[in-house]
Amino acid sequence: MWCLRKTSLVVLLLALTCGIHGDAQTVTQGDEMYLRMRAVGDKLRCQCEGPGGCSYTVANCNMLHCSFREKVNPEIRKALEAGIAPEAVVAAMIAKFGSELRTEPLPEGFGLFGWAMPFAALALGLVIVPFVVRRWKQQQRLAEPERRPVDERVLAKYEAAIERDLAESE
Repeated sequence: MWCLRKTSLVVLLLALTCGIHGDAQTVTQGDEMYLRMRAVGDKLRCQCEGPGGCSYTVANCNMLHCSFREKVNPEIRKALEAGIAPEAVVAAMIAKFGSELRTEPLPEGFGLFGWAMPFAALALGLVIVPFVVRRWKQQQRLAEPERRPVDERVLAKYEAAIERDLAESE
């Protein structure tokens, strides 16, 4: 029984692998247009009126009957069928609907600052953290009370009291 399950699993994995490989080689004209539309849609942020706003791209918006996607997709298809380059279609959509459609900042001006800021913050953090940790350790050492040696006579007195209490409890 175990051998049959193992064989079935191997056959299933092979079938899936062959099926996926076969599908990747057969791209029709409609599929090519769909892929081109998705490539453009991935570069545009959806502006639908979902709860809390939409954080998806036009290509990935999961809202059923998304008002913005249904308005923009025919325009994207029409422009791509007219032979306009995908980058030009993205630029035209941003010009028509505003810069909030951008999914990434421009690599110039303030947009370049937006690209560089996370890396600059990480580098600054890597420089500052060792100094902060060293300071915390120094403050901890200063806050620790000074340890004085224990007087042997006092220690012997307490040990004798403990022994006496243990003897009485037995």
